[in-house]
Amino acid sequence: MGLAIRAAETPAKPPASQDAVRWEYAYFRFAGDQTTIVWPDGTTQRVIPFGGRRRPEKADERMWYITGGINILAAKGFEIAWMDEDDVIMRRRVVEKPEEAPADKKSP
Repeated sequence: MGLAIRAAETPAKPPASQDAVRWEYAYFRFAGDQTTIVWPDGTTQRVIPFGGRRRPEKADERMWYITGGINILAAKGFEIAWMDEDDVIMRRRVVEKPEEAPADKKSP
C-alpha cells in the first residue's frame, strides 16, 4: 500500500528518449465512395483502394474503404493511433533533420 501511495505522489515523467518525439497525424472517416483522407498538411485525397479495382459485390463496402485507407496511409509510414467503427486516426513519427552547422568563414 505504501508503494501505491508513493507512486501517486510522484509525478510521471516521460523517458528522456520520448522528449524529442514528434508525430504527425492523418485522419479519415468512412463515407462510402466519398471516403477522404485528410493529410497532416491539410490536403485531402479520396480513398481509391486497391489500385482503383472495383469492389467485389460480396465485399463489405465499409471494410473495403477502411482497409484501402489504412493501406494507403501505411504505405507512407503511418500506423494506427486510434479507430472506431467509422473513424481512423493514423500517425507517423517525424524525423527531425539535424541543423547544418554554418560553414567556417576565413577572415581576409
